[in-house]
Amino acid sequence: MVENVRLETDGGVARIILEHPPLNVLSVALRRVFFEHVKALESRDDIHVVVVESALPRSFSVGSDLREFPEDELGGVAKIRFEQYLLDHLAGLPQVIVAKLRGFVLGGGGEIMLACDLRIASRNAQFGFPEIKVGGLPVAGGIKRLMQEVGPVHARQLVLSGEPIPADKALAIGLVTEVVDDERLDQRVYDVVAQLLARPHNSLRLAKRTLRAALPPTLIDTAEADAFGALYRGDNLREGVAAFIEKREPRFNPPAKG
Repeated sequence: MVENVRLETDGGVARIILEHPPLNVLSVALRRVFFEHVKALESRDDIHVVVVESALPRSFSVGSDLREFPEDELGGVAKIRFEQYLLDHLAGLPQVIVAKLRGFVLGGGGEIMLACDLRIASRNAQFGFPEIKVGGLPVAGGIKRLMQEVGPVHARQLVLSGEPIPADKALAIGLVTEVVDDERLDQRVYDVVAQLLARPHNSLRLAKRTLRAALPPTLIDTAEADAFGALYRGDNLREGVAAFIEKREPRFNPPAKG
């Protein structure tokens, strides 16, 4: 298997680089390698900043590979549990995590972004959680983190509509830290990383730990996995995925009562 996400380290900085052309679809294999890289960083005292980025100019990531969706509820819940586990480990890294964002940041790509501490976006970036359009939901921690980061009003709009928003609006609602022109993105991320490296490293780690501890505890992860399992008890998720793959309009059934 060709590795489509790689880890590079240099001078106290680690870079996790997604490179799965053309748009960084998140395959199961990619997520497994991603998780291996995250685990490798957990005990690295010599790494102080982690940058998560794409090697592709058009897309940070457009989310899950729908062709790999499980066939049954048990498989679906297992999929979501693993994705939650991966992103909890990413968010829980002791290092400060900076997301470099350009192009499409959709679905599972948005959930990766939400697990990062600082999010620097190109003005050409588009952000969205389109899962509801195929009968799904952003439940790999996406709903939980959206509620924490942008609040219930904007979280509802993003999840219920499934429509993307431009970078300037993402900045206005607090989804990203800052927005710069595309040609300035690389330099701006470099400058932010240099600024972080100039701070006392023990203070950085303690600041991150304390900021995370200040977040309210939540059981929403269980609710997210339960919701994804419930989607498999109807036909709409399967129909939505099939329609997407076949490039046609989905034919959804009315919602089941209960």
